[in-house]
Amino acid sequence: MGDGSTQLQEWVPWSVLTGTPRATLAELRALLRKYSRTSLLTACARLGIGFGFGPEAETAADFERTGFWAGLLLPPELIPKVFSFAKQGRPIFMQAQIRSLAAEVMRLPISASDGLETVPDQQIGELLLRAGEALYKPLVKVEGLMEQLANYIALFLPYYELNGPGDPIMSFLRFYIFLTINIPRLPQELRNFDVFALFEAEFGFSLTLYCEFIFAFINHAILERKNLTGSGRLDGALRKTWFQKTTLLADQIEKMFATVSFGLNDLPDIKPSVGFADFEFLRDRPYFATDEALYCLDYEYAVAKLESGALWRVLRTLPEKKKGAYLGFWGNVFEDYIAWLFESYSNGQVNAFHASPLYKNGDKPICDAIVVCGTTAVLIEAKLGTCPAKVRYAGDAQAMQNYLEQKLVTGTDRPVGVAQLLTAVKSLTVDPMESIPTNLRGITKFIPLIITKDEIGSSWVINNYVNKRFQEQLKPEWTAQHAVTSLVTMNISSLERLMHALSSNALSDILEQRIAENPELNLAFESACKHIPAGATIGLSRHVEIMKSLADEIVKDFGMTD
Repeated sequence: MGDGSTQLQEWVPWSVLTGTPRATLAELRALLRKYSRTSLLTACARLGIGFGFGPEAETAADFERTGFWAGLLLPPELIPKVFSFAKQGRPIFMQAQIRSLAAEVMRLPISASDGLETVPDQQIGELLLRAGEALYKPLVKVEGLMEQLANYIALFLPYYELNGPGDPIMSFLRFYIFLTINIPRLPQELRNFDVFALFEAEFGFSLTLYCEFIFAFINHAILERKNLTGSGRLDGALRKTWFQKTTLLADQIEKMFATVSFGLNDLPDIKPSVGFADFEFLRDRPYFATDEALYCLDYEYAVAKLESGALWRVLRTLPEKKKGAYLGFWGNVFEDYIAWLFESYSNGQVNAFHASPLYKNGDKPICDAIVVCGTTAVLIEAKLGTCPAKVRYAGDAQAMQNYLEQKLVTGTDRPVGVAQLLTAVKSLTVDPMESIPTNLRGITKFIPLIITKDEIGSSWVINNYVNKRFQEQLKPEWTAQHAVTSLVTMNISSLERLMHALSSNALSDILEQRIAENPELNLAFESACKHIPAGATIGLSRHVEIMKSLADEIVKDFGMTD
C-alpha cells in the first residue's frame, strides 16, 4: 500500500496498538464532540501533507514519516509498538484514516463545537487510528460460487479504492486530454454535445478557467509538500491572497473556491453513509473553507474535481431523455483516449492497434478495439460506466452481482462486456473467412480484454467472476481451430501504468503473463503484473508535455508575475 503495490496488508487499529477492546464508532464520535470541528478538519488537511499522501501515489506513510509523526501524535509509551508493527510492513498512518476521520467530523450534529478546544496533537493520533478501525466490514457468508465471488468483490472494492495504486495526477491529466485532444478528434457526427457550453451554463465561468484553477490548486498542494520543514509544523492553507499577483477577478476566485469547498454551515446536507468507505460528500467537496482559506482534505479527490464537474455535475442538469446520449458521447471519448495512448506510447510493430474495427462487409463493429500482436489478437471492450456508490460501498453481494451482470456480463437492453466479446470470438472463429477482415485472417489466438474507467476493473476477484461467466458460455467449436485465453479485466489507470512496457513488449505477452502469474484471476491487476512499477506512473512523456504546456497557459492567462 505505502509502496504503491496492491498487496493486502493489515493496518494497525487502535485496539491492537493499545491492547484494548475494538473501538466503536460511537466512542470515536464521543471523542470528536470534545473538540472544535475546524481544528479537526484543518488537522486532517495538514497531516495529508505531512504524511506525503498524493503526488507520488502514496496512500500510507513510509517508515521514516511513520516514526517522525508517531513521536508527535501518539503517547511515548506506544512508540516501541509502532516501530515493531512498522518494521513488519503494517501501515500505521494511511490516507483512508484521514478520509474516515474527516467524514465523521462532517457528520457530527451542528452545535457550538467551534467554540470548543483545539484538538491536541497527541489526541489526533488516537483519533486517526480509531477512524481506521471504523473501516471494517465483516464477511457475510453466502451460498453459491458466483454469489461468493460477488460477495468478495463487494467486500474488497472499497479497500482497493481507499488504498489503490493509481497516480492521482493522472486522473486530472486524463480528463484534460479528453477535453483538449480526444473530443476534437472525434468525427463530427459523434460530437453531439458542447461540453464547454454546458459547463459554463451550469457554473457561470468557463471550463478552460476551471481546468487552470484546478491545476493551480494541484500545484499549490505539491509545493506545500516540497516545502515541509522538519519541525512538524505546517500550514497547508490555500488562501485567496495566493492569487493576488494575478489578473483574476475577486468574483472568479470566489466562484472557484465555492465550487470545490464546503463550510461548516454546508454540512447538514450530507446524506447518510451507504457503507464505511462512502465519502461521496468529501469527494464532491474536498476542500474545507474557513477564514478566507481552503484546506485540502484529500489530494486525490481534489485532483479529480475536473472530471466530477465537467462530466457528472453537468449530467445531473440534463433532461432524463438526454442522459443516455451524454454518457454515450463520453464513452466514445474514452475509447478514443485508449486509442491515443497506444498511438502515443506503444510500439506499433508489436502492438498494431485498430480502433472500432468492422467486419469485412462493414455493416457492424467487431468490438471497441483490437490490438494485433503477431498471430494473437487482443479483443477490447471499453466501459465508461462507474459502479454507483449505493453498490460500491454497501457490501451487498446481491447488489454487486446485479451490477456485474447488467454492466459487464450480459446487459439489459443491449449486450455488454462479456456478451459482446463472446459474439466477437464466435464471429472470428466460425464465420465464413470472407467476412473476416484481412488483417485478422492469420490470427490463431484471441485474448478478450475489458477495460473499465473506474477502479473495479483492476480490483480483487472481479477478473475471476467475469472470466467464469465468459468461460461458461464459450462453445467448444469456437476453440476447435483457435486458442481463446481467459478473459482479462483492468482499469484505465492500470493501462496507463503499462504503457511504458508496451514500447517494447507485446500486450498479448503481458496479459498472458498476468494470467500465468495468477490463473484463478483473484489478485488485483497490479499484484499479478510484473510490468507495473510501484509509485507514480512513469514513461508518459506526452502527458508530461501536456502538463508543462498547461502550466505555461496558466502563467499567461492568470497574468502571473511571480
